Amino acid sequence: MALSTNKVELRARLEEARAKLDTELALVSESDARLAVLKGEISVCDVVAYQIGWGELLLGWEAAEKKGLAAIMPSDGFKWNELGALAKSFYVTHRNQSLAELRGAFRRTVKRIDRMLESMSEHELFRLRQRKWAGEKWPIAKWVQVNTIAPYTSARTKVRARKRSTIR
Repeated sequence: MALSTNKVELRARLEEARAKLDTELALVSESDARLAVLKGEISVCDVVAYQIGWGELLLGWEAAEKKGLAAIMPSDGFKWNELGALAKSFYVTHRNQSLAELRGAFRRTVKRIDRMLESMSEHELFRLRQRKWAGEKWPIAKWVQVNTIAPYTSARTKVRARKRSTIR
């Protein structure tokens, strides 16, 4: 997927990916939502927890920098070569939430990301070195795409595949 070229397009893609995933999630029953039937032996609830987790990290990196603090990346206690363990931490954090609760949290997280994007200029979003946490290789827009839009699309595919796993 090509990187969005402007803020309007980036925000529209974020909302479109969120809406498509949420539409698929609406088709999953609460009784099926915790079944570990997806690739990697995870559940639909785990998939949503993952999206929330990465969204919250993205928001946290930006919040830390606005406070003049160094963003801890990817997350406190985790290194970039420990993303599997980080994903599992998201599942554990959200293990007692129903699918309905997770969907609500997911929507709220995406709204907060959208507000963050709305508050930024085109320059901030699409030029390099606009935030310390974003580094020198990727603009913020790329971080947003990699941590939201692309994984939401992948998650939708996983959730759709669940139908084949549970309907036998």
